[in-house]
Amino acid sequence: MTLRRLAECTWPEAARLARDRRTVVLLPLGAVEQHGPHLPLLVDWLGAEELARRIAPHLKRAGWRPILAPSLPYGASPLAEDWSGTVSLSVPTLRRVIVEIVRGLARHGFRRVVLTNYQADPGQLRAMALARRDLSRVRGLTVLFAGFSPEPSEAMLTPRVTRMLRSSRPEREWHSGELETSMMLDAAPHLVRRDVVRRLRPVWVDWRAALRGGPTTFRKMAPRGGGYFGAPAGARAATGRKAMTLRARLIASELVAALRRRR
Repeated sequence: MTLRRLAECTWPEAARLARDRRTVVLLPLGAVEQHGPHLPLLVDWLGAEELARRIAPHLKRAGWRPILAPSLPYGASPLAEDWSGTVSLSVPTLRRVIVEIVRGLARHGFRRVVLTNYQADPGQLRAMALARRDLSRVRGLTVLFAGFSPEPSEAMLTPRVTRMLRSSRPEREWHSGELETSMMLDAAPHLVRRDVVRRLRPVWVDWRAALRGGPTTFRKMAPRGGGYFGAPAGARAATGRKAMTLRARLIASELVAALRRRR
């Protein structure tokens, strides 16, 4: 299915889409952030767009009309902000940008917006939660989350995904590890530095415990590390494709149920 892009519409076409009660705007939230020595800075940006594209067919089959809004490339990346290339917005700035974009859409009649997110930094999730709280004051507007979310959801971290990994310690796979590298091998293989991936040794860190301990950074978690966590060398494109397909199906199921409740 070809996903229609809002930015490619004329204003009369956009007005018709806004009047259509079936229209659901997918707004990908990205990040420009380090992803180890083997992956580019746009991983989370591309991941959010990939989720949107994979969610869209499920929404269409359920009777909705998904529209892809231009992605917001920059996000809140305090975990990675001391690594070269990372551009991290503050939580208040990201919150305000999201609110103003969605209010702009709502001003012209769009009433259902899904913030599609592949960036799991606590700063990003906090900005999303605060933005939706602000937007709750807009009458008739529904704002939902897809992907990594401030709300409990097993769609992204389901054991069904971790069982796909070849890693000897799947519970320690995280940022730029086997799963994210697999996603990139499937979605944009030309951007993966394969010669570097083959040489990377596993880096095992209890990242959940580190995050529970309060504000931290990737450097504090692994002072001698290369900015990745897990075993990227085990990545395969097939794993990335299967994982994203499953995640999109689970996320879409949650979205369809939420949209029906708010119809």
